[in-house]
Amino acid sequence: MTPTPPLRGDLLRTPVSAARVAADLRARGFRVGRLDAHDRAEFVEHVAAALQFPAHYGRNLDALWDCLTDLTVPTALVWTGWEDLAVSHPDDWAAVMAVLVDRIRAEPPFTLVLAAASAGH
Repeated sequence: MTPTPPLRGDLLRTPVSAARVAADLRARGFRVGRLDAHDRAEFVEHVAAALQFPAHYGRNLDALWDCLTDLTVPTALVWTGWEDLAVSHPDDWAAVMAVLVDRIRAEPPFTLVLAAASAGH
């Protein structure tokens, strides 16, 4: 029997649909949140529901970091709509990504998937 590799955090970009990616991550043992956000305000708002943050979440990047570091199980965030933020608001994109990438480096595993809104493979 081949041992299952341990879960680890990662940053992935894929043309595969968000639904398929989420199903694959769940099958690997991740708790998965999905969101569609096109700007920073949408992101900090919708990530709360996607990852089931507590009611006191402050909807800013400091509060995002606090809640991400409170995660206790392997978690993945599948994000569609990210392209709009990356292209139209590069400074906001960099700020959001800095928080997310820092969290990827921590434990328990956290994976960010920049996914296609639909179809693909």
